[in-house]
Amino acid sequence: MENWRRALATPRAGEPKYKILVQAITQDIESGVLPDGGRLPPQRDVSRGLGISVQTVSNAYKELERDGLIRCEVGCGSFVSRSMTDKVPTYILDRSERSVADFSTARIIHTQEHDRAWCETCAALGREDDQPWMRDCRPIAGFERHRVAAAAWLKGLGIDATLDTVLITNGASHAVFLALATLVGSDDTVLCESLTDHGVIGAAHVLGFTLKGLDIDEFGIRPDHFEDICANERISALVCIPNLHNPTGIVMPEKRRRSIARIAERYGVYVIEDDVYAPLLEKRPPPISSFVPDLGFYCTSFTKSVMTGLRAGYLSVPTRFVLRVNGILRVNSWMATPLLAEIATRWVEDGTAERLIRIQRTRLAVRHAMIDEILGDYTISHHPNGLSAWIGIPSHWRVDSLVSVLRQRGIAVTSPDPFSVHRSDRPNALRLCVGADIEDDEVRSALANMRNTFEQYPLSHDFV
Repeated sequence: MENWRRALATPRAGEPKYKILVQAITQDIESGVLPDGGRLPPQRDVSRGLGISVQTVSNAYKELERDGLIRCEVGCGSFVSRSMTDKVPTYILDRSERSVADFSTARIIHTQEHDRAWCETCAALGREDDQPWMRDCRPIAGFERHRVAAAAWLKGLGIDATLDTVLITNGASHAVFLALATLVGSDDTVLCESLTDHGVIGAAHVLGFTLKGLDIDEFGIRPDHFEDICANERISALVCIPNLHNPTGIVMPEKRRRSIARIAERYGVYVIEDDVYAPLLEKRPPPISSFVPDLGFYCTSFTKSVMTGLRAGYLSVPTRFVLRVNGILRVNSWMATPLLAEIATRWVEDGTAERLIRIQRTRLAVRHAMIDEILGDYTISHHPNGLSAWIGIPSHWRVDSLVSVLRQRGIAVTSPDPFSVHRSDRPNALRLCVGADIEDDEVRSALANMRNTFEQYPLSHDFV
């Protein structure tokens, strides 16, 4: 605590003591003086050691917890826990490693048809003299032609959007962030599934709102838990992934969607629907947003269904939020990248997008059949059109140890940690993404290797 004592001994005029303590502890975390997972001194010990009130220490610990730098566990203490967004490369490979079967990244299965479509489109673009998608950059929601195509695409997904209520974004994550920035501030509480896309967890750290996880079952969010929290707390928004939920792969049935919509409407909770996986489903229930159009923000893109690098997305918003979300888009990125929006538009118009999606469904089904054959009894949930499977692991393994051993064997998978909302239970499971950029026989070999590893016992010190 010596660094903390020195910092408090030289305060800056008008700066609260708890803020000074936050900065001192943060510096120790970032410099490694306090290692990741290390236990912080109890608040009363810090109070006595530094000669400050327990309330001051409590305020500092609360802010560090909100920032994702520590976690406070009742009865156990407070521990260093760097923001999960900083740890993502530990769980999900951020570069290609040819010696590794990479099942850690949710991506499509790339084929020669994808290469052909891309090359033909690039060649066609290069032959044109008038290229507004490269020459123009305006503070707008997207070129009119691009938004016309977006409205048509959204209609096929069950959303009635107009030219005025749809925005072009740089992917679905960008759309979700814009929706959150439009609706919530640092004093707001947002709900999501107890396991959710790590981008939402990161957005909570950036925008400063409180994120709470809802219990889920085999059908998705449990309505009783959603209603219980809404009845007892002021909730601003719900972020959810009803189709091929990441990481579990669950598809929420229509009856459950209607229940969630009714509760949202009853309590005035906005619904931010991340539907990036929806195009992969040949048959899909109506979007939740379609049941509450005045509360629904619908987000989708092409990255998880058509082409991994095609980061063009669509955001449909309620009419009364059009001006506000357009203003935030201008501040955030002026406009979405028009070149990618032009490619997406052409592929929507000429049927290329639908054709590549049909190819994807076929290829995904082949790999999910392998999972059924080799890991079937370990599988908790998966869908033949999904990009991933949610795999339970034997009780004699700890998730961290198993992920580490698999990596040593040339197999990268993802633990539940990047998807776990603060204070939610950590499942004994891992996410296995089927779009690994390897041949099918290599996938089969890697899955067999995984099963072999599951059925072995870990080193003695790794037992639970």
